[in-house]
Amino acid sequence: MLLNKYGLSRRTLKPYLAEFFGTALLIVIGDGVVAQALLSDYQYGTWLSINIAWASAVALSGYFSNPSPTINPAVTICMALVRPVPGQWKKLPGKLFAQFLGGSVGAIIVYINYRSAINDWDPEYTIPGGSILSPRGHHSAGIFSTYPAAFFQSNWEAAFNEFVAAAVLMFGLLSISDPANGARFHSPQLSLFLLLTAIGAALGWQTGYAINPARDFGPRIFSAFIYGREVFTAANYYFVVPIFAPIVGCIVGATTYDSLIYEGDDSRVTDAVSNMAGENGLRLD
Repeated sequence: MLLNKYGLSRRTLKPYLAEFFGTALLIVIGDGVVAQALLSDYQYGTWLSINIAWASAVALSGYFSNPSPTINPAVTICMALVRPVPGQWKKLPGKLFAQFLGGSVGAIIVYINYRSAINDWDPEYTIPGGSILSPRGHHSAGIFSTYPAAFFQSNWEAAFNEFVAAAVLMFGLLSISDPANGARFHSPQLSLFLLLTAIGAALGWQTGYAINPARDFGPRIFSAFIYGREVFTAANYYFVVPIFAPIVGCIVGATTYDSLIYEGDDSRVTDAVSNMAGENGLRLD
């Protein structure tokens, strides 16, 4: 009744709600597994469990709507540029807002759930690369957002890592949604799970493989209320890297796939791609 009063419908709002809840789920599971591993000093979590949990969250979010949400602004922007469809740009601001809001809400849930454990493990509430040093070398801000490895000589090295990981992500997504491949293997969510697990295992260590601006910036906004504005200035304003490097990486990955691999009649936009993605629950717009 309330939706009808304002001329809205569940069908109209579902794409945006799917982006919001999908991104929130991503952070609850993803940041949650990082918190469990880190705060237990890796007694109840490993790098493998972190990779599996993040990949599972992305795969599960695909069932929130049909076609499924991207829960990743870099992918959403990339597809609007590389494979535009009618009405796509009109929906873009709402989807981006839903993704970033979902990331912040997910981080709030994780913090409430692990608040006592954070207080015990890192009572100083420190930031990797921040000005406040932890006597025990613990930096809990890394639960919520990514920070570069200490051995990087510049953020350009970290940006390259994020760029490559995002390019692999987008290249893999287009391969999974390709009609020819969809006809051969009818489980895109399993393929997506394997892709994300592989990226985390191969390219995740040095930067925490954000590869998703909403995954990093949404929780970072919330963490600023807890840790202070240094979450933005730490590591020479590193927060900029996981916002822009994934977008550039996705665009390069998509254009490479369309230029060299895709065999459709039109490498930029085809009904076949949209239909195949929708039938298999994988959203690419």
